[in-house]
Amino acid sequence: MRHFLEVVRTGSIAQAAQQLHVAPSAVSRQIAKLESMVGSPLFERLPRGMRLSDAGRQLSAYASASALEAERVLTSIRQRSVLGDVTVRIASTEGFSQQFLSESMARFKRLHPEVRFHMHVGHGQEVGRRVAEGVSHIGIRYSIAVDQRLHTRTLCAAPVYAIMCRKHPLAGRKSVDVRQLVEYPLALGDTDTTVRQLFDTCCANAGLHIEPSYVSNYSVAFLPLLPGNSIVALSGYLVVRGLPYARQLAAVPFSNPEMQHRTIQMLTLQGHVLSPLAQAFLEFVSAELADAAGPPREGGAAKPSARASGRRAGPAVEG
Repeated sequence: MRHFLEVVRTGSIAQAAQQLHVAPSAVSRQIAKLESMVGSPLFERLPRGMRLSDAGRQLSAYASASALEAERVLTSIRQRSVLGDVTVRIASTEGFSQQFLSESMARFKRLHPEVRFHMHVGHGQEVGRRVAEGVSHIGIRYSIAVDQRLHTRTLCAAPVYAIMCRKHPLAGRKSVDVRQLVEYPLALGDTDTTVRQLFDTCCANAGLHIEPSYVSNYSVAFLPLLPGNSIVALSGYLVVRGLPYARQLAAVPFSNPEMQHRTIQMLTLQGHVLSPLAQAFLEFVSAELADAAGPPREGGAAKPSARASGRRAGPAVEG
């Protein structure tokens, strides 16, 4: 097939033989052998060269595509030998996946075009399970505990905020107490989310029972309802800061200490060595998360980031 493709490319047995560093008779024998296998002439022999027959054109198209695919596979193998696995498998809770993580992947890929990403989104326990089972290389989640099966890198605190319309009666306060939420409809995640778990603990410690008006396993499902309404949603700052209507919202911190006990964790399997690209992405997104998820400046939008140029500013935090 290699001899055949070279004759197609040069249009001459003599020139093909020169390029292949063999005798013209060797090229002729290979073409004759191929024609015998196909059962049809592949070339029309002309006084000044070779011209493909209909059968030759069909075989040429197939052979060229096969050669390109073979080169692609070989290139991939060579990359793996140098870079290791070029696919980075990530498990993430939903709050990171909505905007932050996808944007971080895009920025990282501009630096490392060969990388490929596979992201699975689930609850915090599922993220930990996938990393512990080796299904995902890296896990990113909010958590209030440490899993001993995993190597856990705690990046920063990620307190829960009360998110509301900027015209809400509580929006002008420096902080809110859970007792002040009794009068307003609440939007919360389900019981598998760390926000809900912290809120339930906080209410139990305060001797309260507050039944939320809106519950979802999708943390941003009810956030579009906040502008112009009295609804209060509980969420992390990172979830809200990239929303197109973030300027219409206020993110007010809680005075209850229970609502401060959440952290952002990056997880890998104990004893497992990441591929060079996965390790590089771990370092890259760790730096971006620690910067983006930090508390905003008092009375203003999110603190600026050298990596965040061009991003939307976040919601204001009152007080």
